[in-house]
Formats: sequence, C-alpha cells, structure tokens
Amino acid sequence: MAEGNAMASGSDNRTEVGLRDAGSDNPLTSDIRERVREKKKNYERYNLDRVHEEAFATFFDLAQEYTQLESLYQICVAVPKEFVGLDSRLYIINPKTSRLEKVCSSEGGLIPADRRPQSSLEISERPYETVESFVFPIHGNHALCTFLPIFAKRQVLGLFEIYPKNVVDERQHFFLEKLTNRMGFNLHQKMLIEQNVNHIKFINQLVADIAHNVISPNLYYKLFLIRLKKNIVACDQVHHRLEELFDLLGDGWGEAVSQELCEILELAEKTNRSLEDDRKALEKHYEHTSLFLETLLRRDHFEKGTYVLKIQSCNFRTEIIQPLLERYHPMLTRKHIQVDNRMVNVPDEQVTLSVDKGLISQVFDNFFSNALKYTREVKDKLGNERKFVSYNRQILKDFFGQGIDGVRFNFFTTGEPLSKDDSRRIFEEGYRTAGAEKERGTGHGMHFVKTVVEIHGGIAGCDPQADGNLMYFVLPLRRVLQLPG
Repeated sequence: MAEGNAMASGSDNRTEVGLRDAGSDNPLTSDIRERVREKKKNYERYNLDRVHEEAFATFFDLAQEYTQLESLYQICVAVPKEFVGLDSRLYIINPKTSRLEKVCSSEGGLIPADRRPQSSLEISERPYETVESFVFPIHGNHALCTFLPIFAKRQVLGLFEIYPKNVVDERQHFFLEKLTNRMGFNLHQKMLIEQNVNHIKFINQLVADIAHNVISPNLYYKLFLIRLKKNIVACDQVHHRLEELFDLLGDGWGEAVSQELCEILELAEKTNRSLEDDRKALEKHYEHTSLFLETLLRRDHFEKGTYVLKIQSCNFRTEIIQPLLERYHPMLTRKHIQVDNRMVNVPDEQVTLSVDKGLISQVFDNFFSNALKYTREVKDKLGNERKFVSYNRQILKDFFGQGIDGVRFNFFTTGEPLSKDDSRRIFEEGYRTAGAEKERGTGHGMHFVKTVVEIHGGIAGCDPQADGNLMYFVLPLRRVLQLPG
C-alpha cells in the first residue's frame, strides 16, 4: 500500500446506578453520594431496635463468611430464630424446574436437594398472610436478573414464611420485610456464583471432550491427505508407464486403437491434474482450519479465562500472509477486488517477531474477511473507478520506548470512510457501524483483533482516509513477551 493511502422493594431494591460513572474524574460520583445520603435518612427513619440492628449485622457477616448457597439457606432461618424467636420456612424457586420448593426451616433444618417438597404457596410480589403465617417475597437484584433468565420477569427468587403469625407485631413485620430484601440480594449473588461455577465445570469438560473427539480425530485427515497424495503419484506413474509403452509400440496398435489410447492417456493426465489441484486445495483448507481450531480451542484459554499465548518465531510473509492470500484471492477476484500485495515482496530478514501464530493469523483473517464484505468502489482524482485492498509493513523506531521498535501492519480497503465515532468504537465488543447492516456479522471480529494484539503487547487502530479505511496494528519488535498468569 502506497504511503499516500496513509494507511427491587422500595428504596432498598434500587440498583447501583452510580457504577456507570466509575470512570469519572470525581472519585465519589454524585449518584453514589446521593444514594449514601438516602440510605442514611432511611435508617434514621427506620429507627430499628438494637436487636434488629444486631440481627442485620450478623446476617451480613455470616453471609460473607459462608460461601455455599446451602449455608446461606440455614443462615436465613437461623437469624430470626436466634434474635427475635421467630420460626420460619424458606422456599426457593428451582431454576431448572421452575417449582417453588421448601429448602430449609428453623425446626427441621436443611432439606437435601433430592427430597425437597414442592410448595403450594402463592408466589407474590408483595407480603401476604395465610391462616397461620406471614409470607414475604424474596426479591432478587434487578440488575442481575438477566443472568438468571427464570427470574427476569417477576424477579422473585422465593418466599420466606414466618409462623405463627400472631407473634409478629408491626415492628417485627417491618424488620422482616427489610431482612428478606437483604436475603434476596445475597441469595441472588450466591446463585449466580453457583451457576458460574457449574458453567466453568461444564466448559472445562466440554473442552476435554473437544480435545478427545475433535482435535485428535482431526489428525486423521492429515494421514488421509498423505495417502491421497501417494495414490495420485502412483496414478501419475501408471500414466507415464502407459505413455512409454505406447511410444514403444508405435503404430503397431493400428490407427483406431492408437487414437483411443491417446484419448485415454489424455483423460488420465487431465484427471490426475484435477485430483492434484483438489488435493492441494483440501490440504490448504485443512491446515487453515486445523490452525484456527487448535488455537481457539486450546485448553489453557478455558482454564485461565483468557487467551494464553503459545509463542513461536514466525515469518509473517510466508507463514501467515501468503497462505491467507491464496485462500482469499479467488473470493476477492470474484468480487472484482484488486489486491495490492507488495508486502509479499518485502524481505523479512530485518524483522524478528515471536507471536502466537494461530491467533495472529486470525487477526489477519479478520482483515481479509472484512475486506471481502466491505470493500467498495471509489473514484480517484482522474475519475477512474478503483476497488482494491492493499497492505504493507513499517518499522517504527522506538515506538514502544527507547530501544523498543514497533512493526506496524497496515491494511487498507477502498470505500466510504468511517466517521470519527465509528473509527473509535469499531473495536468495541458487539459494535457494528451503520454501513455494516447489510452484511452478516456479530461485531466481534475487530474486538477480537484488538484483544489479541494487546495481549501481544501491541496496539490496534483505525484511520479513515479520503477514499477508504486503514486498519492497522503495531507489535513490539524483538521483545520478550510476558505470558498472562
């Protein structure tokens, strides 16, 4: 690419809205300060008895101390029993079955998961009373409900039943309303933790299954390709032997037979060439797919919860650019997109880069894929229509600090320049520009690019030009990379 292209209940259930201003220069945002003042006024108005305050404090302390969800069930019924002498039953909606089940009581204790009876109590958003008890709804945290879809509509996690109801006066009733609010938030958090732990266990098992049932069997394709190549070579040898025999016998076959044999030999040669072309294409597809499959499904990624680099020295031109160009060139040609691949002719002797080849290959793959979807025709100064993609490489002296040069890879496509806002936000997860609506996509590709480049210690960016858009990323040159812990 030429230089000219430049390549919940009452106030207690309000969510923490102040978090959206976490990046503000003011360390205490106005929303947070206002919520603190509101809470202070609320507690002054509540005028709780000392025993109720101690019950709250004990509940919070123990809810933090015990990490298991079933321990929290027991804390919920133990606190009102020990502090105010109230018996209770705790009911939770089972996320798997949507049934309201009794999970614990102050008299019977914790009920084993496989023996929890279904309750016929009515699930309500507001407290109500039965013949012998008061029933308080346990509200979840509104901000977290989307993570547990079953609670997204009514946001009720379960019910807290106090009995007998004749021992509950007005102050006790108020205390129990506030206590169940706090139960809800803590239950919700622990439910999410348990759900996430189960998800992680499932993912780790899934990755193990993938390694066993996908990655390993995929190696058999390589053996298949090797055997296929041997068979093609053998067929080619047979063809040559037939040619030699045909030449040896000369006209002894007779004219008709000779003509037939010539056509058979010609067909055999053509078939062999076609088989070899298909084999080469299949081998390239296998290598491309295997590299991406093994890189993305690497077990370390899932165990660490981030991309874990597998560093190796890599020749970008021969190991990444050329294979991807060979794969995308026919598709670009079909869309009449010209390719300025002058970087292919730039020697790599002066560049030493140690990278995760699989991940960086996918960075370039995203650029080629986007070029295929979004490259458009533009007119140059002479009025000629142009539609092309081009790329080059630059060495940036001391880019990452004294003595640490950078290697900048530029990828330019013609078309409508992105707006300043789009060029800034294009690397956000899920973000798609207005012009991308007609093309299939998720808005994940460029976020992936930025993530991978930054893990390598580099930066990625977008620079709109007069006749297109320049995507680029810069990697440190001759730098020892620190692997994520």
